[in-house]
Amino acid sequence: MAEPRQIHARAELAADTSEAVGPTVGDVGEDRVLAAVRAVIDAHNAEEARAPGLALPPGDDAAVLRLASTEAVLSTDTMAEGQDFRLSWWPDPVAAGRAVGQKAAAQNLSDLNAMGAEPLALLVSCTLPAELPLAAVSALAEGLTAACRAPGAARCVVAGGDLGSGPGLAVTITAVGEPWHPEPEAAARPLRRDGARPGDVLAIGGPLGRAAAGLALIEAGVVAADARPMRGQSPQEALLAACAAAQAAPGPDLTLGPAAVRAGASAGLDVSDGLLRDAGRLAAASDVALDLDEAALEEEIEPLRRAAETLRRRAPGARPDPRAWVLSGGEDYALLATFGAVADLPEGFRRIGTVRAHDGAPGVDAGGSVESTGWDSLGG
Repeated sequence: MAEPRQIHARAELAADTSEAVGPTVGDVGEDRVLAAVRAVIDAHNAEEARAPGLALPPGDDAAVLRLASTEAVLSTDTMAEGQDFRLSWWPDPVAAGRAVGQKAAAQNLSDLNAMGAEPLALLVSCTLPAELPLAAVSALAEGLTAACRAPGAARCVVAGGDLGSGPGLAVTITAVGEPWHPEPEAAARPLRRDGARPGDVLAIGGPLGRAAAGLALIEAGVVAADARPMRGQSPQEALLAACAAAQAAPGPDLTLGPAAVRAGASAGLDVSDGLLRDAGRLAAASDVALDLDEAALEEEIEPLRRAAETLRRRAPGARPDPRAWVLSGGEDYALLATFGAVADLPEGFRRIGTVRAHDGAPGVDAGGSVESTGWDSLGG
């Protein structure tokens, strides 16, 4: 999220929960909760494309996977209530659970994608408030499996995890992937941050700024967190809904990482903390400077100006900055990658800058200033 805030009062969640959506986690206990989760993930894991990768189903002390590669790519992330989302964004806890599950999985799958890896498994640890409805936990599992059905994740199973209790909902996921092999007998090529070379083209795959715009719109009550683009909407309504979805239930394109590797990408990075901050990390790892193209940035910013105008009109006092949304908003889960100057960019990527040798220190030149260079999970 753009900035940390205190957890909202939880009274409205507890009130009338049993009548509205059935028993709570505290009412039924761990075994019932686990059974509800297993009912969702076991059905998902049993699908034909996924079953070969899971040597031992959930239920033992640890998961066992079958790997064709001698290497595995692993990533882990935590989403916590109050810091990364608020249950009060959604009309009911069940809708919240589904979206939280999808986003928690998506941010981890995006990390694998940024390495050019195919997702194989998720290990999921949940901290559950006693007053959370059991139906919301089932919905959370549905959100996890929905993320695993995205193109590029055909083999991804939910291999196991852990359940615990606490004052706020939190989801921690460890994702396991396998690096893409250019040929059956060839060595895997994980996409790393440290390979960019002077003269390379800097490109982005996926949206920029929409998640930050969505956060501002949801927080101001301009658009609902469960809004989604639909047929029959006006272009403006579709834009606002797309921004809300990018923040509340993102769906990164998991085919972009392997596509970048196949196209010979020299470096890559998941944009989750803002374009400037993450581009700076790639520049530092590769010991280069990155120049962002002003015209290309304007193409990213221009559509979001309409969202900013709506926010100003419906939320007097709001001061949205579409340029800051694009450069430092975070949570886009886009793929930033560098390619040789003469390489054809893979489908889904667009050029946003160039790589050059630095004359002092690695860094990023965006041709202007913004209040923040991006999200810092500990410093805000």
